[in-house]
Amino acid sequence: MPMKVLEIVFRSISTYIILLAVGRIIGRKLISRITFFDFMVGITLGSIAVRIALGSQESPYFAALSVAIITILVIVTDYIDIKSTRFRKLVDGEPIILISNGKFLDNNLKKAKITVNKLLMQLREKDIFNIDDVALAVIESDGELAVLPKTDKQPLTTGDLNISKSYNGLMKDIIIDGRVLLDNLNSTNYNEQWVREQLKIQSIFNIQDVFYAGLNDAGVLYVSVKTID
Repeated sequence: MPMKVLEIVFRSISTYIILLAVGRIIGRKLISRITFFDFMVGITLGSIAVRIALGSQESPYFAALSVAIITILVIVTDYIDIKSTRFRKLVDGEPIILISNGKFLDNNLKKAKITVNKLLMQLREKDIFNIDDVALAVIESDGELAVLPKTDKQPLTTGDLNISKSYNGLMKDIIIDGRVLLDNLNSTNYNEQWVREQLKIQSIFNIQDVFYAGLNDAGVLYVSVKTID
């Protein structure tokens, strides 16, 4: 019996460490917005974790022991997390800047494992429909997106001053990671030649250098180039 208890202790600690590592590798997800795929991955990881923690020991006693050990580990982790900055960075990671002064930081998006489309969706949920309006967008260590609009886009609106402003509609994705989305482009009144001309106006001569380009209903092409390593 003592050997079995020690085995459960070892397995539980190993499982906890593995789950922490997997969490860091997979990346940050906002729990309230996980997809069905994320949900299935979570269930699968949970099932695998149970098998690792208990092994062939499936008695209620050993299951309760494993739960108790992992609970203690969580409490200890939280305590060290508060006391140690280095440990907190190791376990939770640090905030990552995704947009700076209206431009995507593509290397940071890859680091945070977030696609352009998901980021645009979260911006729309915060009532931001134009990337150029963003001074700073940061993904926090808990997966929440924090957005700071540019100064002229904060609190006071044109409506407050009784100034009419035209509606530019939703931005349509035209280029993502150097690839032209022809289906989207063909649904507009513009062609690839026009896109290339607009890029040249902004001193961009190779589509491969474009991380993201979006077109609004007013015919304005927003462009964010790739980050140079």
